[in-house]
Amino acid sequence: MNCPNCHANIPDDSKSCPNCGQPIIRTREIVDAEIVDDARSEQPHGGFHQRVVFMQSNGSQLLPSCQMGIITLALAFAMGLKFGLLACIGFLVFAGIARVITFAVNIQLAMMGRSINPLILQVVSWFCCWSLVAWLAS
Repeated sequence: MNCPNCHANIPDDSKSCPNCGQPIIRTREIVDAEIVDDARSEQPHGGFHQRVVFMQSNGSQLLPSCQMGIITLALAFAMGLKFGLLACIGFLVFAGIARVITFAVNIQLAMMGRSINPLILQVVSWFCCWSLVAWLAS
């Protein structure tokens, strides 16, 4: 196996490159079956071929969804310190509502074939929740 960063020869079970220190991200490929006898298909061979690549990283111990939850709780705690317990509870309620809305937006965009970075939606929802609770608390 070669390092994707410095192209040095490294062992297959390495978690990082011994030469440059870059973490190694493992990929695995899943290939769907090919339909051979589909008369309605417009492809020359009458079938389809789809490839999905899953990325695995061994560098992070927490899942990204857990990290988002921890950041949300930290922001709620900061809101509670700044404005009081009611503001903390209000931030958590608005953050829950924002989570449902961002989930619906992600589903709708996925159905349309487009995608957006979930971190962008999460940061925007945190900003909106913080601004709304700060406005209501003042």
